[in-house]
Amino acid sequence: MLVALLAVFGLSALTAAAQARAPASVFAAEVAEQEFSMRIEALGTLMANERVDLTLNVADRVTAIYFDDGERVLAGKTLLSLAQREQVALVESAEATAEEARRQYDRTLQLSKQDAIAQTSLDAARRNLDSANAQLRAVQVRQKDRVLVAPFDGVLGFRNVSVGSYVRPGDVVATLVDDSQMKMDFTVPSTFLRALTEGTTVQASTDDLPGMAFSGTIASVDNTIDPVTRSVRVRAILPNPDRLLKAGMFMRVAVLADSRMALSIPEGAIQPVGPDNFVLLLETSGDQTIAVRHKIEIGLRQGGNVEVIAGLGLGDRIVTEGAIRVRDGAPVIVRERSAVLPSAGASGNGAAANAN
Repeated sequence: MLVALLAVFGLSALTAAAQARAPASVFAAEVAEQEFSMRIEALGTLMANERVDLTLNVADRVTAIYFDDGERVLAGKTLLSLAQREQVALVESAEATAEEARRQYDRTLQLSKQDAIAQTSLDAARRNLDSANAQLRAVQVRQKDRVLVAPFDGVLGFRNVSVGSYVRPGDVVATLVDDSQMKMDFTVPSTFLRALTEGTTVQASTDDLPGMAFSGTIASVDNTIDPVTRSVRVRAILPNPDRLLKAGMFMRVAVLADSRMALSIPEGAIQPVGPDNFVLLLETSGDQTIAVRHKIEIGLRQGGNVEVIAGLGLGDRIVTEGAIRVRDGAPVIVRERSAVLPSAGASGNGAAANAN
């Protein structure tokens, strides 16, 4: 019986040793390329691309209004006009004076060619003509000042006057906003100053429009740093083709700076030891695949992947799961992940069997 027990224990020991020496099963992945970028988060506020309070330069009574609240207008559209009768009469008088000065100058010029008058008379006629034309231009400008036109394409706000209202210089008739694109101002720590360049991509979202994201670019960076907060002001431009964004919206901003293509590996493949980082690199030795502990240098972490700065090459295979059972230089068996996942057909048969 003692012999039998020794035989059993000896067999168990041999089995355990054999299992210990059996290659471990692991999952692997190839080193790939991925775009990495520094992500800087901030809070910002939207402003219209252009905004102006529409006012007039003269005081008089409103005789006609050609727009409604919230209307979209094109540059040059007539929006409002003031009483014109007196100004029309002044323009007509100035036109008559200018025409008479033109005829007087033409007669004087003909006489001058015949040496019938002195040169001083011709100079006086030319001076009178120039003066009359200048006076005509002046009254024409004053007439135009009595008509309000849109300075650029945009959307109008609420109308503040009515027909018959008496307006004075500086009274706001309405507000015109160009919302084809929006300016977004935000501040970031000055330590990121070198990464903030014109054209850098920004992404923005707001609670006012849940589930929506907006993309734009940095247009300019302020030339001063706040001495108290040590931050710098940045302005980005967000296209707004659907006119969903409104001035005053509070935005969450993410700046994707220093964008670059770099080698990438899954974050779970890294084995940190003190300040250093290692991976298990798969190599071929004869008919076996072995896992070799390999030191690497890493950079940014993004979306579950890690940027590899040095230590690996494109296409290298590394252990991503199962590394805890692998010794340095030990053989391994690389499993396909699909082999351990239930197939759609198997799931369907199982469901059918259960249903039966």
